[in-house]
Amino acid sequence: MNLKFLFSTHRTFAILLATIVLMELAHGIELIALFPLYLHDQMREGADVIGVTLSSYLVADILARTPAGWLADRWARKPVLLIGIALSAFPILIMPQVESSMLFLALNAINGIGAGCVWPSIYAAVADTYGRERYGLVLGIINMVMLGGIALGPIAGGFLLGRVDYYTAFVVCFAIVVAALVLVLTFVREATRSAHEAMAHSELQSFRTVLGQLNGTLARLLVIGLLLTFALGMMLPLISLFGKQVLQVTPNMFALILIPPGIVTAALIIPAGHWADRHGRYAPLVLGLAMVAIPFAAAPLSTNLVIVSLGATMAGMGYALLVPAWNALVMDYVPSSARGLFLGAVATAQGIGLAVGPSLGGELWERVGVYAPFEAAAIFLIGAVGLSFVEARRKK
Repeated sequence: MNLKFLFSTHRTFAILLATIVLMELAHGIELIALFPLYLHDQMREGADVIGVTLSSYLVADILARTPAGWLADRWARKPVLLIGIALSAFPILIMPQVESSMLFLALNAINGIGAGCVWPSIYAAVADTYGRERYGLVLGIINMVMLGGIALGPIAGGFLLGRVDYYTAFVVCFAIVVAALVLVLTFVREATRSAHEAMAHSELQSFRTVLGQLNGTLARLLVIGLLLTFALGMMLPLISLFGKQVLQVTPNMFALILIPPGIVTAALIIPAGHWADRHGRYAPLVLGLAMVAIPFAAAPLSTNLVIVSLGATMAGMGYALLVPAWNALVMDYVPSSARGLFLGAVATAQGIGLAVGPSLGGELWERVGVYAPFEAAAIFLIGAVGLSFVEARRKK
């Protein structure tokens, strides 16, 4: 399946990809660039409070994923997707008006609930259409555009905050999310009713299906995903602070440092997914995790901007290798009778690391040192490498 065939034949899939880019762009600006600096500069909060505030988003996100997936199975994919986008939109204009960090945290949690509704709907809609022999490629495409949005977020956020005030930045984020809402409302076509009727099980049966599958290989894959997301989650509240306080560069300069890793990762992730379909999932998973672990472990060795950019690029290459392979392995075990619910449950388990990670990262930064979160993340990633290697040997 080539990209021209994909986009010409499946317009809805193309619109879903555009939606992913817009939502991840907005969330990338908010969580990585805007919120940490806004809380630090305007609300005079420390890294620990920033970490807890970002964790509120991530906790709400992961708690919403399983019920959102269940609703996507019972209703349809599009309504749940629209609800999620709307819930991500309305808190953004209120946030710059509040003076309480607790209210800001609560609004960010609502934002997280919206994000939690988006992913099970999109993944279930895609899984309805493509077979397992294409999971690596299709998930590589999804992760490429997702990563593109994530990479563009801090870059665009850096340039944006260098040119406008905080309130205008909030308005820009709101406009991006509204654009995604309009796209989905206007152009996304729901899957045929028969596809949903094939998944019409009772609530109890669906949860039994999920629990029955969470064992063996799938359980080990979820632990690998948990370790990875825990390591990456620790960095979320600290990336912009690292650029400002450790590298001592402006937001514009730090945005430029992040451009090469973003380009390399986006360029590699689709070929990596295609390779995983043809030659196996485990080799890119093991290699990719190792390539992410090394720059984290070596972070204290240099603050040279070129070296930092090269290390980030290496981590990006590893991410491009491992993510389509891991997602395809998990998707191989998803029962077609309850895709939305099951993928929501998988995303919830994976997201635990993203929820807890920012708080731990902020605490380590404040109480141990600026490099402590990097070393802790490296330990989690090395554990994921070892578990992936053992799992690969078991499958030979």
